[in-house]
Amino acid sequence: MQEPQVNHRSLAGGVVLTTVTGQSAGPTLALLGGVHGDEDEGVLAVRLVLSELRGLPLRGTVRAVAVANPPAWDAHSRTSPLDGGNLARSFPGDPADGPTAAIAAAVTAEVIEGSDALVDLHSAGIRYRMPLLAGYCADGPAGAASERLAVAFGAPVVWRHPASAPGRSLSVAAQAGIPAIYAECSGGGSIRAHELDTYVAGVLRVLAELGMLPSSGDRPAPPRWVHGQGDLDTGAAAGGHGFFVSSVRAGDVVRRGEEIGRFHDHDGESAHPVVAPGDGMVMFLRRQARTATEDVLFVLAGLDGREEAGA
Repeated sequence: MQEPQVNHRSLAGGVVLTTVTGQSAGPTLALLGGVHGDEDEGVLAVRLVLSELRGLPLRGTVRAVAVANPPAWDAHSRTSPLDGGNLARSFPGDPADGPTAAIAAAVTAEVIEGSDALVDLHSAGIRYRMPLLAGYCADGPAGAASERLAVAFGAPVVWRHPASAPGRSLSVAAQAGIPAIYAECSGGGSIRAHELDTYVAGVLRVLAELGMLPSSGDRPAPPRWVHGQGDLDTGAAAGGHGFFVSSVRAGDVVRRGEEIGRFHDHDGESAHPVVAPGDGMVMFLRRQARTATEDVLFVLAGLDGREEAGA
């Protein structure tokens, strides 16, 4: 068996595109890691996948970018120090709109467009916690195919969004009719072995689902299903400066009125509970205690019927 061919090419903003071409024709997978500079898990997972592919009978092409946001990566920051831009809110981008938008435009044109599927590997970053999950957008002609890829990925939770939010890599894919999923995990500046293993195995299972690799026969356990908009910028926000003390864990299922945490003012003389506005799963939970006004404290996802039935 001949090894796949590997090529590297520089794009805008220091981004390096690695293209892996199999020995026979087939689909093209776009693979991203490090869209946020404080999320190491996806970067390492992409690099491990590329290493795995050297010894596998790949059909088609993998276009991989990790690190996707070099300025933010160098600064260990969610956003770029060059312009404060959040790459995950900048797609499809425009080179005339600044460094972050230029990276988004290059990734859109050179990686996402013309592909047959997209996998974008994220994590909760330094300031937040999230459960290990795969998410997808159910709207548009690629919704059903995106769901199949999310299930194939094998994360323990699948988050179904009714529509794609603007500025995301998934929104570019949705507009082009390209099936797309993303993944999240606990973050915090460290990498957990089981989460990294899930990311690597998940991408390989997606490749098998697309017919780009032979199926290993590995069948992950059925996921827990949740649904909701998934816009992490619009979660429950702090009403002032102080300390947030969490009472639950990311991935916990809570009921309306249950305490999510407590918010203490800076002098410690007053505190009030932060409670769930409804039933749901905790998908995004603030890790960093020191909190400023309007910082997001948590996001809930609704319990899907399949979740309630124990599917």
